[in-house]
Amino acid sequence: MLCSYHFFNFLATILMAISALDLGISDIKDSLKRARSRVSKFKKAKQMIAKRMGHHVESEERRELAQQREEEMANQQDAADSVTTYNKDLGKEAYIGPRNNILSGEFLEIGLLTARSVCKITHGLTTGTGFLVGDGVVLTNYHVLSKQAQASAALFEFLYEDNTIGTPRNSQLYMADPERFFVADEALDLCFVALREGPGSIALSDLGWLPLIRREGKILIGDPINIIQHPLGDQQRVVMHESTFILVENGTDADAFCWYSGDTAKGSSGAPVFNTHWEVVALHHQAIPATDKNGNVLDVNGKAIAESRLEEEDTLINWIANEGTRASRIVKFLEKVDLPDDQDQIRQSLLKLWQGPLATRNARLAALHGVENST
Repeated sequence: MLCSYHFFNFLATILMAISALDLGISDIKDSLKRARSRVSKFKKAKQMIAKRMGHHVESEERRELAQQREEEMANQQDAADSVTTYNKDLGKEAYIGPRNNILSGEFLEIGLLTARSVCKITHGLTTGTGFLVGDGVVLTNYHVLSKQAQASAALFEFLYEDNTIGTPRNSQLYMADPERFFVADEALDLCFVALREGPGSIALSDLGWLPLIRREGKILIGDPINIIQHPLGDQQRVVMHESTFILVENGTDADAFCWYSGDTAKGSSGAPVFNTHWEVVALHHQAIPATDKNGNVLDVNGKAIAESRLEEEDTLINWIANEGTRASRIVKFLEKVDLPDDQDQIRQSLLKLWQGPLATRNARLAALHGVENST
């Protein structure tokens, strides 16, 4: 009798087990397929990252690209602006891991300038995140805004932050101008849309922008990442702790995507994912839960989660990782997509804006100019 009880209890749990759709995650089929086929790779990468050897998971080609990029960026910086270097005279100090995590104090200031370009997007009861990439154009997810009509009805709110210190300031609201520029792609889950300035709003250029850099080598497996987002439609939030770049592959069915840790929630879709230089490495797409072969969501103990358990405090979903669309692949997409002549001019303007060694510097100076104008 006892065995029968446990069997029927088990059967009831399976029949009522939740799927990713029950978590409010739509269009996740392809993401789950990509993640499930790489379970062993995720496991190996996380094990190596825990040993501070994440770079060893990378291909030699990507490591070389990253080294070349670091050297070029170091040459572009003045000595006063460069990342603090190790002083052997300190004796007992040492790097713990494959890279120097001692950052310039300017890291925080640049983060504040970077955050000005990130916005909350509201469309009806749905919220998401987006960010300016230049020329008054915002980038977000396709599943946040997939049609011009949706974009036209959406609100884009910048500087929506906590104001507990200093003089409170108002957020800035903008509407979309999809007739000027609108490009959406479901496969890459991206949407570019132009904004228009309204009466009394600050110039969009004063919010700065975040260039999309086509070149690879911006980040390696095991490196820390930062995410600026509006989870649950709340004020702007920044994720920096326990956030790591986990996996990327070139030349596979997942070439356009990458995976990383870091807390996100509904409303985080469309957030920029950064390296330690505050360069965009990915467009946040969605979090991927672990599932069994039947598509049932699993908890941290590997058990299917029944609907009745979902709201219990001790029920912890086993999230494999976050998935994002790689910045380099977004640029390649924009280079090739067919556009009418009037929108092609904006496309060319964006691509030109993102090129060159001073692209990121110029974007930050624009944001700094905006800060100075508001004080």
